[in-house]
Amino acid sequence: MKKFLLLAVLVCTPLLAGARSEEHPAQETIYAHAASAPLHSPLAKPTNPAQQVPRPTRTAIEPLEALALPSPGIAGTAYPAPIKIYYPAGEIRIPILMYHHVADLGKSSRYSVSPQDFEKQISSLRSWGYTAISLSQLVQTIEQGGDLPVKPVAITFDDGYRDLYQNALPIMERYGYTGTAYVIVKYIGGGGYMNTKQLKELVDRGWEVGSHSQTHANLRKIKSQLVENEIFNSRQALEEMLSIPVLSFSYPYGSANPTLLKLVQQAGYKYGVGVGSSSRHTLKSRYYLSRLEVEGSYDMVEFASLLR
Repeated sequence: MKKFLLLAVLVCTPLLAGARSEEHPAQETIYAHAASAPLHSPLAKPTNPAQQVPRPTRTAIEPLEALALPSPGIAGTAYPAPIKIYYPAGEIRIPILMYHHVADLGKSSRYSVSPQDFEKQISSLRSWGYTAISLSQLVQTIEQGGDLPVKPVAITFDDGYRDLYQNALPIMERYGYTGTAYVIVKYIGGGGYMNTKQLKELVDRGWEVGSHSQTHANLRKIKSQLVENEIFNSRQALEEMLSIPVLSFSYPYGSANPTLLKLVQQAGYKYGVGVGSSSRHTLKSRYYLSRLEVEGSYDMVEFASLLR
């Protein structure tokens, strides 16, 4: 019974009243969060396990005994326009979900959610009343205020894997959702990654595409002269390749510091994203928006807890 009651609270409580409240600290060593790396992918070359970065700490939830899932959304439904409310400029509380693979790579893979589980998650978001918004909409609202759906959510994918196009895109479209793909320029068109044509198709279907750097180097550990290539040149290459403005940057491994945040801003990006445990975003955090990682082993209770 406790499990039924908690899930009901998760689903029904308005997001403005039920989000996390952490703010990113300001010291130099902030932003060292969970890895966001194709190097850790089962589809990529093996890597040193010591490179793994600890998971961000989330607020613990009480043990639950049973799970009652909502009825799934109806695939292909023409969903009505969402009810919108005005959000003033400044602080906003909206969950930003982060995925890597959407593929059958096994429950042991932290970085892969099976297509079956992914559809459960997306259909549940729809049934719980969430509407997907772009990160550009989120940031514009932080800066200027504006109308957004009552229960907004942003959905992002790191690394640019081909299974995003093959598996995630059709599922998202069945439920009327779009997202943001962060791609590694050097890997575009490589084995297991989307090519230019597929990225252009995402854009045509209403998705945003951002830079996840040139080579997925840890920007806090490489020489300063190489950082310009990873941040500045990756944006220029993507804009030339896709003929669109590239507005956002995803820090490889979620690793950043104030110097890197300033460089991302100087490179012409409007915002940046990392990894964290908060759904709270402010003007001060727009160059390191906290995203909530969806791990491959999560059941629906754990997935629902991300939305608290």
